[in-house]
Parts: sequence; C-alpha cells; structure tokens
Amino acid sequence: MTSDFDQLQTEKRDLAAAVSRLLAGQPSCSDGKLTVSSLAAEAAISRQRLYEHHREALADFKTRAGGGPLIPNQQALQQRLDDATSKIKRLEAEKQLLKDQVGALIAVVVELTHEAEAKNVIKLPPRRRRSR
Repeated sequence: MTSDFDQLQTEKRDLAAAVSRLLAGQPSCSDGKLTVSSLAAEAAISRQRLYEHHREALADFKTRAGGGPLIPNQQALQQRLDDATSKIKRLEAEKQLLKDQVGALIAVVVELTHEAEAKNVIKLPPRRRRSR
C-alpha cells in the first residue's frame, strides 16, 4: 500500500513530465492544448486532485503556458513580496551600520578603560568655575 507522501511524489514526477511534454508540443495522452484539462489528462491525475494537492505546479504550468496576466491576488502578493524584499535589504544595511557603530564604541570603551587603569596617567584637578 502506498503512502500519501509516496503518491504525492509520484504525482509530482508525473506532472513535471506532463508539463514538459505539453510545453514541448509532444503530448502522449491528451489533445496537446495548454489547458488544465489537457494537463490532467497528460499526467493521469484528476482536475480536482490537481487543484487540491498540486496548486503550485498548476500555477507554474499556467504561467509557463502563457495563461495570461497575473490575477489581482497574485499581483498583490508579488507587490508585498517586492516590498518585503526591499525592506529586508534596508534593514540589513541598517544592521551593518549599527554593528560598525557598536564596534567603534567598544574600541573607545577599551581605550578609556586602559587609560583609566594606567599608572602613568596624571589626573588633573577639576576645573574651578570662575565667578563673574
């Protein structure tokens, strides 16, 4: 008896082969049209199973087959992805700047600590304020 995981892996392999055949114009089990129905027939998988368990492969097929422009939800998700990518780059640059600043401050603290502990440092008396 095959597990669900094994079945999904087999279907993914069959789908990849079916997509390749359809895009190459060499169908073996369908009419060769670049449609979901043809893909299902070519991969020997029901359309319902395609939609339920292989959405990513289906979306990839539609894109590669020239299935038209992205639907609004996909456009919105792509925009969010682009915005997030830009924000990540900006935050990484800020993080590097802060790391550099922390490194410089550590060097100053170490230097001041060495100076304060040194035996040859002469401490000057505090300045007196002039009265006016």
